[in-house]
Amino acid sequence: MAKFEQHTNIAAPVEAVWSILSNPQQWPFWFPDVQAVTNLSTVETGATFQWQNGDHSGTGAIVRANPNERLEVLIEGGSHNTHHTLQVERHGGVLGIGGHDSRLTYVLEIHPPGGFIGEFIEGGNPMDIRKAQHVVAQVKELAEGAAGH
Repeated sequence: MAKFEQHTNIAAPVEAVWSILSNPQQWPFWFPDVQAVTNLSTVETGATFQWQNGDHSGTGAIVRANPNERLEVLIEGGSHNTHHTLQVERHGGVLGIGGHDSRLTYVLEIHPPGGFIGEFIEGGNPMDIRKAQHVVAQVKELAEGAAGH
């Protein structure tokens, strides 16, 4: 398994960030390799959906959805499966008290075929590092825009 992690501080409340994460219509703007999501009206634990990216498509499942805290999504299709974890928490204030901003942590885990050799090849892929960076940057931009920043 290859693992890529990124985080960012967002000048918007946790609720604004969660509204971006939990809206499947917003996913094509930030979710890596997803241009369209169908058959997903509510982001809740156990929900399944279909995704498409150009000529590629597959299925997905919401592994865990804790509102205003954590979203875990499993994407299946193509040559490997990916697990996406997005954790959002309050940030700012004094010692974390009274903060009205958010901190988003995103973890992309890739399970490529080919066992150890596949993981070794995938583990240093700069495209996946950029994907993880893009996710936190896009969610930040969307949430701060919605919050008027």
